[in-house]
Amino acid sequence: MLNFSDYFDEKKCYAASLIKLAQADGELLTSENMWLNFVTISLGISPQELKEINENLEKFSFQTPKTERERFFMFFRMVQLMKVDLKIDEKELKLCKDLGARLYINTNKVDKALEFVKEHERSLIKFEDVEAILK
Repeated sequence: MLNFSDYFDEKKCYAASLIKLAQADGELLTSENMWLNFVTISLGISPQELKEINENLEKFSFQTPKTERERFFMFFRMVQLMKVDLKIDEKELKLCKDLGARLYINTNKVDKALEFVKEHERSLIKFEDVEAILK
């Protein structure tokens, strides 16, 4: 069971943001769910906690990572999640643009990064490539 303080926990808020993006196109595919499980386990969130976060999404606030690199990495993880199903949906792009604004990343740089991502929709991209565009 989640505690009140969990709704302000940076990692759990991060997980909630990932879930919201994964559900942006109206479906949560097996590949997206597997990726979410992998990432959240690496954050120290158990499968049970992930289930509870998913059931209480509206209660989680957005938490901005503290450093520029952490903000860029959060954006990169969102981009990776958007690419998991090998198709980029307009709703997902809009959420990534909104996320870029919330992460205080220059709008033009976010647009360039998303263009790069769309060009490489079906191929692997590296954090360093996205980070270089965002800087």
